[in-house]
Amino acid sequence: MRTENDLTEALRAAADGAPEPDGLLTGIRARGRRRRRRRTQGLAAATAVAAMIAAAPLMTANGREEEAARPVTAVSSVPLERAWPQAVFTMPAERRDGLRRFPVTSLDATRVLVVSGPNADAIRLIELYDTATRTFRELADLPIPPDMETYLPQPPAVDGTTLAWYVNAVRKDGTHAREIWTVPLTGGTPRQVAAMTGEHLRMERIAVNGDRIIWSERTGGVWWMPLSGGAPQRLPGSEGLHLIRWPWAGDVAARDHESSQTKVVDLSADLHTMKVVAHRDLLRPRCGPFWCWSMRAGRSHLQRIDGTDAVEPQGLGLPPRFADYPALDRFAVSDVAVYDLATGALVTFEKPGIWWGDDMSAEPSTIVSWTDSGDEYRMLNLAAVPPAQ
Repeated sequence: MRTENDLTEALRAAADGAPEPDGLLTGIRARGRRRRRRRTQGLAAATAVAAMIAAAPLMTANGREEEAARPVTAVSSVPLERAWPQAVFTMPAERRDGLRRFPVTSLDATRVLVVSGPNADAIRLIELYDTATRTFRELADLPIPPDMETYLPQPPAVDGTTLAWYVNAVRKDGTHAREIWTVPLTGGTPRQVAAMTGEHLRMERIAVNGDRIIWSERTGGVWWMPLSGGAPQRLPGSEGLHLIRWPWAGDVAARDHESSQTKVVDLSADLHTMKVVAHRDLLRPRCGPFWCWSMRAGRSHLQRIDGTDAVEPQGLGLPPRFADYPALDRFAVSDVAVYDLATGALVTFEKPGIWWGDDMSAEPSTIVSWTDSGDEYRMLNLAAVPPAQ
């Protein structure tokens, strides 16, 4: 008899115990939730364990064994280059000055937000890459201030006109601080909006919306301040909540990979709350404003917040350890494939020797990137995929 915890631990043990690929890029390191260097060997091992226990009965809350009906969806897979050729491109992985480039997300079908630094944890430059012309435009330099011992800018959020990011910093006198900076999307000199110590040292996710900067903290609660600066203010009714994407928040922290999300709250006006309707054997569902992604008996499980339109696409594989809801409320991206909720298409790609991921962005990124050589990224821009007909 297997419980949900048994299933989770078996899958994770298989993934974590798999050998790591040789020849990983120098300077590439994990960065908590957002920098998931996915291991193709780990996925294969976890999938093997899932196959052995997928049919095992699960323990329900009342102690009875239950084998629930599963909406397994058989789909035909299509190779990436044949399905969405207009959305596939390459990008140089290193600047002439030796800084490495790391894609964050796309702004539209041809523009990609990129950060650069000696490694993924030390961002020193923000750029915009034009996939049509294969050219870069520098937006902002992020030098280390002379009074800082540690200075770690986080990948920026964007609302169409403004970039905003926070910095994990330690001053030379030992004081820990969190700074918030902005720059226009057109580029320029970054402007410091805030420098905070004490209460606001546990930022986990940031957003910018018009004249506001919004963020949540690992201990719970969503805060905001004017783009012009000022005192932080907690949004009413946000206690215990964590920003998903403005104006939505949920009840699971960004780095919590154990808990199951139970609600989505609209913080913009009336605190409208949508309860997540999930079968008891779903593991760690993560929901955006429309769709949820979880794992069920060794498969990816996708459904709407109210539990309808559930699918478990064969061939998608397991959701990544820190998976969020589907990107653009449409695409579920695993290590081996992308499932398009709008069309039911399963688009596959070859397993790379070195996986880089899709998770530099606070929200589910619209860029999936990988590399075999370390010199160049192959990339999929989900914003360039044609709309469903």
